[in-house]
Amino acid sequence: MCRLKLLVIILLWSSFAGAQILQIDPNGYNTFFYPNGTISSEGNMQNGLPDGYWKTYYENGQLKSEGNRVELKLDGPWIFYNEKGFKKSMLTYVEDQKNGKELIYSEEGNLLEKYWNINDQKSGEATFYYNTGEVYRTLNFKNNIEEGKGYEYAKDGRIITFLNYQKGYIRSIEKVNRLNKIGQKKGYWVEYWGNSKIKEEGNWTNGVRNGLFKFYNKKGDLDRIEVYRGGELVEDADETIVLDIRKEYYEDGTLKIIGSYKDGSKQGVFREYDKEGNIINSYIYENNTRTSEGIVDKEGKTQGDWKLYYPSGELKATGNYIDGMKEGEWIFYFINGQIEQKGNYARDRPQGPWKWWYENGKILREERYRRGKENGFMVEYDREGNEINKGEYIDGYKTGLWFYTVNDYTEEGEYLNNERHNQWKATYDNGKTYFKGEYEAGIPKGKHSWYYRNGNIKEEGKYKRGEKHGIWRTFFESGLVDVVIKYRYGQKIKIGSTIIPEEEVMN
Repeated sequence: MCRLKLLVIILLWSSFAGAQILQIDPNGYNTFFYPNGTISSEGNMQNGLPDGYWKTYYENGQLKSEGNRVELKLDGPWIFYNEKGFKKSMLTYVEDQKNGKELIYSEEGNLLEKYWNINDQKSGEATFYYNTGEVYRTLNFKNNIEEGKGYEYAKDGRIITFLNYQKGYIRSIEKVNRLNKIGQKKGYWVEYWGNSKIKEEGNWTNGVRNGLFKFYNKKGDLDRIEVYRGGELVEDADETIVLDIRKEYYEDGTLKIIGSYKDGSKQGVFREYDKEGNIINSYIYENNTRTSEGIVDKEGKTQGDWKLYYPSGELKATGNYIDGMKEGEWIFYFINGQIEQKGNYARDRPQGPWKWWYENGKILREERYRRGKENGFMVEYDREGNEINKGEYIDGYKTGLWFYTVNDYTEEGEYLNNERHNQWKATYDNGKTYFKGEYEAGIPKGKHSWYYRNGNIKEEGKYKRGEKHGIWRTFFESGLVDVVIKYRYGQKIKIGSTIIPEEEVMN
């Protein structure tokens, strides 16, 4: 068996970019060379398998990668470099799977992206950086797709965009803390203490406070409310009066308005009555800021037409309620007044066609719902109006032909009940194939192939019963063989560029 492993290793390492075949120590340190005499790789072997710290090099002698292997598998921190000597990426592996921190660098070696992986799946917070090192964006991944809240930052560290993702799609975008062309504050601003608690929030116009401002202590508790007009503090503004319960009456003494205050701030429901005692309007406040208005009946249920507002006072949404549930058309707006999304509800669930727009007014996404679930064709566009994602849902499940634009390539294939099915293909933006393979109800089958941008094969092999089975090969970008591995239903049983007879494997 030792003789066979030695033969496999000789064949394996002789295939590395044309490296020269030398005497190999199956239980010691080995060095391999390119035909021009420069080192191609070096590291330790144990029982004929790479085991321990390994380094690979470009033909110009520059370090290409370094890290630890355990019986061939990548295990522990690995660093990859470009031909200029700058880092391309840093990853942590456990038994050939990404687990832990992953760092991606620019061509000049500047950190651009940081992820966390669990069993080859991006999970938790991801951070993106400007080329100059400042944080540009943070967001969260779940099962390898974006999910939940995200933030974008200016180079000086201030938050400039609130993002919200659902199943990999951006569901809402809210821009804050912006400057005009001459560097003055404009629009809604939120500032924070060092402990991430809100310090103050309010609206600015041409660099001066304008409207209602809320100030908080370092614990996050509301400290005071102030009202400004054109940068000037309005003394004793009605919004800041401290009252517990406030009632207003008509001249005949019947109740007109009633509402509650907490620590000087309007809080909760304010109701307005006509002279016959019927509720004609209601306002809902949070810490003295009107968040919505419409009818709240005596049972506490929202009824009729409603308006929702941003904290800075701009209209956020309009729509209708019946017994506390959204019904009919609802329209949601960006803070600049441009429509963000529009569609219908039936008993508080999305129903029928829905449209989403970018803040500049161009269409972002068109989709349909049935009983609160996606149903029908969905199309998503980039800011130039090009289709980037398209496919059909049936009762919330992806079905039929879909295509996605992901980074620098486009994927295309069929879904069956939300699982990949039949042939799938991915193409680089230069027109060359990135991937092709087949699935059956989400399970890979048959031959799968991946390619470099120059068209050369990157990796290929076959699946059987959803597991890698038979000979799998990976290649250098030049087209030369890198590693050859034989699998039996997902288990590696041989490495090398030749197949060893099955009876010898069993001995």
